[in-house]
Parts: sequence; C-alpha cells; structure tokens
Amino acid sequence: MNALRTSLLMLALTFTACGPADAFVEGENDGTMDTESELAATTGRFETFTGKDGQTYFHLLAGNGEKVLASQGYATVQGAQAGIESVKTNGANAMRYLQREASDGSRYFVLAAANGAIIGMSEMYASASNAERGAATVQRVVANIVSSGAAAQTSTRFETFKGLDSKYYFHLKANNGQIVLQSQAYTTKASATNGVASVKLNGQVLSRFEVRAAADGQYYFVLKAANGAVIGRSELYVSKANAERGVNTVFGLVAESK
Repeated sequence: MNALRTSLLMLALTFTACGPADAFVEGENDGTMDTESELAATTGRFETFTGKDGQTYFHLLAGNGEKVLASQGYATVQGAQAGIESVKTNGANAMRYLQREASDGSRYFVLAAANGAIIGMSEMYASASNAERGAATVQRVVANIVSSGAAAQTSTRFETFKGLDSKYYFHLKANNGQIVLQSQAYTTKASATNGVASVKLNGQVLSRFEVRAAADGQYYFVLKAANGAVIGRSELYVSKANAERGVNTVFGLVAESK
C-alpha cells in the first residue's frame, strides 16, 4: 500500500510539474479521426442505472465510451425509458439543443423536449465552440443508437478513451455504472494517465472539491490539484445539496477505484 501511494505521489508531482497547459487542452479542435473510427465512435447506447437516492437515471454513451448526455432522476424504470424515447425523438432536432454558461465560464448544453422540459444534460466544456461541437456529436450519436439496457455492474474504476478530436480523456465510473467524474482533453495518453493519478491523490483531500453554480438553478463540482488546476468535473445536479452529496460520493469512490 505504501509503495502504491508513493507511485501515485510521483505521478501526481510529474503531472503538476507539467502545468495546466499540458493537462487540459482548452483550445479549438485541431485533431482528426479516420472515417471508420469516427463512425464507430458516433454510434451510441443508452444505459440505465439506479442512483444512491433510489431513482432511475440514464446516460448516453458514444461508441468510444464517452458519456455525451445524462438525464435527471426518474421515480421508475418506466419513466426513465420514456425519457430515453423522448431523447431519441428530440435529439434529432438541432433546435432542441440549448447552450448554457456556468458561473466560472464553463459551457454545456441541455436537450429540451417540445414543451421546454429538459430531458438531457451534457458534460462541461471549456469553451462555447466545444459545447456546440458536443451538441452536434450528440445529434449524430442519437441517430446511430445500437443498444439500450441496464448498465453493467462493475468495480469502481477509471476508464481512458480517445475522443473524436483525437485527444485523450478519462472518467471515473461507479460500480452501478454511473460516470461521476470526467476530465477535459489531454494531448497524449500518458498525460491522461498522469491525470488519473492526480485525481486518485487529490481526490482523497475533501477541501480540493469545489461546488459551483451552473445555469437554470443547477450545480456541479470540480476537483482541483494543489496548484489550483481543475483536474476533474462532475455531472450537473438539480440542487446545491445534491452536488454536495455528489462530492462526498466521489470522495469515497476515489479511495476504492482501480
């Protein structure tokens, strides 16, 4: 255990020494992906899971494993399934994607039904242009759904994947299948691996989590390294209290993650 902690510390120090410029690439999309890989990545699957509050949720995963859209809670599985059908219907319409800005300038988008009800929320993006590209990606993924079902029950773990922009990302997945923390873009897979190590180290310090306000009365939280760089962002929550509970959940999960 001591050897593991030492290894994590060394990796985290390497990550910090690289600085936030290498850790998070917040500029425009300057990467490409070949046609076959892009088609594979833009297929999608819906997964449902039960949250700690007993409600049923769903998220939409692209073919590369990235979570591109998430729901709010439903009282029943049937309600969540109806929500999925609504996403399939409304997600084909570009006018249903509404761009939003959080208190710190981060961007995201929501997917609204014809009556204005929000039926899906994106991850957080570093710029408006990235959020706009994200909405276009979701529209393509919705058009290429290959499966829908319950999320697999697995051990809590970090997963690294390559995005459509040819950059690398990671997320933390809980044992119920829920993705509870996501990174932004890294230039190399090695940098993403260092980012995971930094989350494992800093995620054990509760004061490194910070709850922030989004739009529409929603909240999210970030995890920061010792130098203040943001190394992870949560999904959106309908209240500040829910976001604070999310912090405590991730704080506990980091210690048991693989």
